[in-house]
Amino acid sequence: MNGRKGDHPLTDMEIYNLTVYSPEVDALIKEIISLGGRDALEARFNLFSPPPLKEFGKDLRQMLAELKEDRKKRGWEVE
Repeated sequence: MNGRKGDHPLTDMEIYNLTVYSPEVDALIKEIISLGGRDALEARFNLFSPPPLKEFGKDLRQMLAELKEDRKKRGWEVE
């Protein structure tokens, strides 16, 4: 991987602002990353072969809720 388009789904979203999975799923992933959850995201999912989109979105929403709750407990200002 060298950071070119198509090398990695997260690079495509973050650097090239491409839609990789769907606008909703990509937005969830970006929010998870913004809360410091990139490593957990990559550990939990194979981003090159994710689950079906509906299931992936559901799992990401759950992960995001968990991250937000954890961050609030740690004193972060999270919406």
